Amino acid sequence: MKALLFDIDGTLLKTHGAGKQAMVQAAIEVYGTAGDMELVNFQGRTDPLILMQSLIPHGINEDTIFAHIEAFKQRYFAYLKNTMPHSEAILLPGIRELLQALTEYNNVIVGLLTGNFYQGALIKLQHFDIFKYFSMGVFADDTHIRNEMPFIALQRLYSLTGRTFKPENLIIIGDTIYDIECGKTSDAITVAVATGWTDAQTLLQHKPDYFFQDLSDTRAFLHTIKELHDCIELKVQ
Repeated sequence: MKALLFDIDGTLLKTHGAGKQAMVQAAIEVYGTAGDMELVNFQGRTDPLILMQSLIPHGINEDTIFAHIEAFKQRYFAYLKNTMPHSEAILLPGIRELLQALTEYNNVIVGLLTGNFYQGALIKLQHFDIFKYFSMGVFADDTHIRNEMPFIALQRLYSLTGRTFKPENLIIIGDTIYDIECGKTSDAITVAVATGWTDAQTLLQHKPDYFFQDLSDTRAFLHTIKELHDCIELKVQ
């Protein structure tokens, strides 16, 4: 059995600024400033890390950030929910088709491994009606350190299935060098996709196990990743 763990922003979808706008508004309301948030690179970073990188240079320390993070989250989710319907958010090519195809097979669990808070992920994915495809996930609520996420995923998969998963049973799919690093740190299989904001050459320099320009060709994806070949079986109709 394998678990395919997808990143969200730049891999499944793009919000085209809706997420950042909501975070900026929430930070100003809760912390009195968004600090450097307009300048911080969000790529591959967890939501709490974005807060720390934005606010600490402006005199708001980590303890203060986490003391008020629940209030921040509630304001952020409210703004995001209001912003998404009016945004230019897009679902990336082939995503719905790939997720639908994966529902036809046993021995494959489809999950999330993302820097988003759970509720933020839910709002973004429900906007495109694709949250239903994911059986589990690891989110920024679990840890602000991305490289810890695969190990949390192993525990969560055991709780879900009663089976012990090894790191090599994880296939981590993302659009940044941090997704690749996260997978390699845990000995997971890494799949890089150039649908985010990192160019193909940079992704390839970090030596992912697999690389796709995009995920528009479901057949090619399932055929190329050899770790899936032995575990995919059609569900009994």
